[in-house]
Amino acid sequence: MLVSDDDMHDVLAVLGDESGAAHRAAHEYLDALTKTVLAELMGESDAKSATEREQWARAQTRFKEHLAKVGQAAKFDYQWRQKYAAANSKLEVWRTTNANIRAAERLR
Repeated sequence: MLVSDDDMHDVLAVLGDESGAAHRAAHEYLDALTKTVLAELMGESDAKSATEREQWARAQTRFKEHLAKVGQAAKFDYQWRQKYAAANSKLEVWRTTNANIRAAERLR
């Protein structure tokens, strides 16, 4: 059997774990906050044009640190999505295998 009944305990634990939602929420929140951080920094600039203020803001350590946090949150979010998809695939393989076994038993 490709996926054992014991494997299903791990699969169900992953599918029932809500920490993936927390990672996704953190990623979406930080990503949405990016424009706010940029606007705040642009407001601190003494440059005359909007382009110069934006360039100055994007060069600031605070903005770079924010982008690093967004990147880390995205990494956790995508890792969790991949883990969830893998668990869901194992569940589907298990279900299909068991359905095939039941069908073969009916033919006997």
